[in-house]
Amino acid sequence: MTDALVVEQATKDDVSAIVVVFAANREDRGLFQESESEVRSNLGDFFVARHAQRGVVGCAALHRCSPTMAEILGVAVLPAFQGQGVGHLLMQHCECVAKDAGVGRLWLATIKPAYFARFGFKPISRWDLPAPVLLRKLRQVFQQPVERWLPAVVGRHTFMQRDTPAGT
Repeated sequence: MTDALVVEQATKDDVSAIVVVFAANREDRGLFQESESEVRSNLGDFFVARHAQRGVVGCAALHRCSPTMAEILGVAVLPAFQGQGVGHLLMQHCECVAKDAGVGRLWLATIKPAYFARFGFKPISRWDLPAPVLLRKLRQVFQQPVERWLPAVVGRHTFMQRDTPAGT
């Protein structure tokens, strides 16, 4: 299945497809839902997994927090394509882009730590992250539906990080 996929930078034509991928995963309480305006305003952070016949089947974002640190977020795959390596390709792409950009530290917040441990991510305390990064994440929490606020704030998410060899 993965040979029919290409992962590439999202374009303005992909915005609605990215929103559809998020909406298809609405039941995943660990995945922050992104509105069309949020995706559009952060489009430069997004990558899409594009299937030759089906179009956009997954997405992920890589948000640069500083010259040496970035967050991987919004890793989502249409349910019909889950378990087929799409998320793996998106993660690999984010890591390659980060490495090529000289980013030495990747982090993420998840309720699925076992999945991300497969990519070498290890749990950290959220307090290990710089204050501006935590404030940005907190703002994202309050953009979610109200029922997701408390679980996100009181620790349902595991914060994880991994080092990436900088440069090529």
